[in-house]
Formats: sequence, C-alpha cells, structure tokens
Amino acid sequence: METTAPPLARVALLSLGCAKNLADSERLVGDLEAAGFELAERIEEADLALVNTCGFIDPAKEESIDAILKVARHKEYGRLRGLMVAGCLVERYAAQLEREIPEVDRWLSFKDYARVVDTARDLLGLAPGRALPARRVLLTPAAYAYLKISEGCDQKCAFCAIPSFRGRLRSRSIEENLEDARRIAAQGVGEINLVSQDTTAYGRDLYGRPRLVDLLRGLTQIEGPRWWRVLYLYPSILKDDVLDEMASNPRIARYVDLPVQHTSDRMLKAMRRGISGPRQRALLERIRERIPGVTLRSTVITGFPGETDADHAELLAAVRDGAFDRLGVFLFSREEGTPSHALPGQVPRAVMEARRDELMAAQREVHFARQQAQVGREIEVLVEEVDPRARRVVGRGEADAPDVDGVVRVEGVAAARPGAVVKVRVTAADGYDLVAEPLAPVEAG
Repeated sequence: METTAPPLARVALLSLGCAKNLADSERLVGDLEAAGFELAERIEEADLALVNTCGFIDPAKEESIDAILKVARHKEYGRLRGLMVAGCLVERYAAQLEREIPEVDRWLSFKDYARVVDTARDLLGLAPGRALPARRVLLTPAAYAYLKISEGCDQKCAFCAIPSFRGRLRSRSIEENLEDARRIAAQGVGEINLVSQDTTAYGRDLYGRPRLVDLLRGLTQIEGPRWWRVLYLYPSILKDDVLDEMASNPRIARYVDLPVQHTSDRMLKAMRRGISGPRQRALLERIRERIPGVTLRSTVITGFPGETDADHAELLAAVRDGAFDRLGVFLFSREEGTPSHALPGQVPRAVMEARRDELMAAQREVHFARQQAQVGREIEVLVEEVDPRARRVVGRGEADAPDVDGVVRVEGVAAARPGAVVKVRVTAADGYDLVAEPLAPVEAG
C-alpha cells in the first residue's frame, strides 16, 4: 500500500513585481516542492515564508519593504519559523537591508536561488538534502503562463537601474526554452507569454545575432496553446523580420508590446533610447502596415528631467491621434545609480501627476472609441474564469494581455474549461472591457 510522506514544512510565497519575477518564483517553489516542501495558501498556515521582491522604482521598493515587515510579524505572533527574502530589492540593496531589517533570516541573491532548498532546510535545523532536478510550478491561473526567455539587458536607458542589478543580456538557449515551453503547454494553458528585460535582443549573446524569429518558429510548432504573446519589444532594435513573423504566423498574437517611453526627439535623446522621434514614428506606422489588425500597447514616462510643456504637448498629441491602442503612463522615478538621477530640470511631482492625468484622459477617449468599434465583431476569447450561477465566463481576446489590459465577459455560458478558446460575437463595450455572446454552444470539457 502506497503512502504519501508528510511535507517537510509548509512555505508561504509572496511574489511581487513583474511577470519576470513571477517566473523566478515558479522555479523557486518548484525546487522546494520537489524537495518535499508544500506551498501554503495562507501565511497563517506556513512554517516558512519566501518574499520575492521588486526593486525597480520607489513605489515598488516601498511595497516590497512593507510586505517583508508584515510577513515578519508572523514570526512573533504565528507559527512562522523562518523568513527568506529574494528578488531585485535584495540584489540592489543587500547590505543596507541586512542592517535595517534583522527580522529576515536569509537574504537570497540571484546566485543563491539554486540553494533555496538547503536554505529552507537550514532554517528548520535540517541537514542539506541531496541535489534534485530543477522543477517549475506554475503560479499563474490555469489559462496562461509565462516563458522567461532571457535575463538581463544591454540597453543603457538613462532612467533604468535594471542592468545594474540584473546584469547584461543572458539568453536561454532555443533548446532550453523549447523544453520549458513543452512542459508548460502540457498543462493545458491556452496562452504562453514570452517575457524578458529585452525580448527583441533574444539570442544575440549566444548566437551573435538576435534569434527571436527562430525561437518563435520553434515555439509555435508546439501543440496546445492558441496564442504565443510577445512582450517587452525594444523599439531601437525591432526589425521587420519579427513583424513579418507576427503577421504571418497565426499562432502568434497580433499584439505588439513596445515601450516607447516618449515621442519627443529631445526626450528620447535625453533618455538614451537609441532611437529618434521621426524614426520611432516611422516604426509605429510600419507596425500597423505590416501587421493588419494589430493591437499596439506601449508605456510612456512623464516628468523626465528637462521635460518641457512643449515635449509634453507633443506626446499628448500623439496619444490623441491614436498612436497607441493600449497605454500605461508612469511618473519619472529618480533612481540612485542611474544617469538621470543627477540631471538638472527635475520636474515637480504635481506637474508630473497633472501631465499623467491628461495623458490618461486622452488615451481613455481613444481606447473607449476603439472598444465601441469592436461591437458586432466576431473574436476568439481565452477562458480564464467561469461563473456557473451567472452563466458567464470571463476571458481575454487576442488584443488583451494578462494583468494589464481589459477582459471580455461572455454571457450565456454556464461551463467551460479555463484555457479553452471560444468564438464569440461582441455585443457591447463596457469601459475597458467587452461583453459578448457565444457563437455556438460551449462544452465544459
């Protein structure tokens, strides 16, 4: 008679920040589960805790520190016996953190990730265990997953600290990415999102030139996922071969995630983006020409040092003219160790906030008009949530990436499998979301 050994201990995970950080968390948890630990759903049920932090900009750093302190309180009042902290905040401020937050038992730098199991065992007073094959446990909803194809970045943007702690570009081989993707696809997800600090540069360090197109062609031979979504493309090095592959390959979502950060030529030069304003405008036009029906998402920074009213007006005009289908607007964050930290002409926060609000109001009008234009169209929707009582499923179309874009509510569906794709007709636009009805009965399977 087979028996299941009890877990060594239960570990609570709190993963903060971006999807790339979540992919790291999935590998850390996978190693722990392979070694006999169990993931706890609630911190109150955990013997150990692992906080994977973000250290990109000030709000993220503050959120990470608050989270660490909240979890640490459970060592005093709960069953928690040990607290491990990993992630970008640790890599960036390890010495300072060790001095100021003694409640943390172990700080894990990136090079320590392979030792997470031995670290956890040590906190429990156990001897090191035998080495086990690396694993990965998906922490995303059942419908989709992330594939982290590379680490680090070779770009030299004036506002960004990421290369200082994530290092230079380090691509995973095509073979390693394909193997990882096959394991993910086998779990029934309907979409796999490619992420990295600079997806456009993928493979340049390993192969002497970018190999993103070759990777995409290999990935889209894998059965299962309906869409492969490419995130974090860098404007200055995005070439037509990538655009053409996205246009011609039906397995790749027609969705270009291109963080432009600004449209003013003067600002782009000050930000060290490696592309001029006219060249970037031409790229945006070329994307729409080469990929019919594309959804173009971007992010911009308002309040970069030296940004004038004229610079802002130029960016605002581009937004009003519909340059972007989806847009995120961030306030400039003055980060230590970046070239922009000491620049003159720092913009007052109140001015940054007013400019952000104006940009978002303009984008909202563009977005809502384009949502209204979807009414009556037939689209595919990736099912994410099912509400049998309301006879409704919630999912995303090809035009929407997880976490950052809207959703589609499909009415009149009582059962469906998360990860399945259903064909629907859009019946209404509701702000950032769409409402739809199924074109045919949906099976629960």
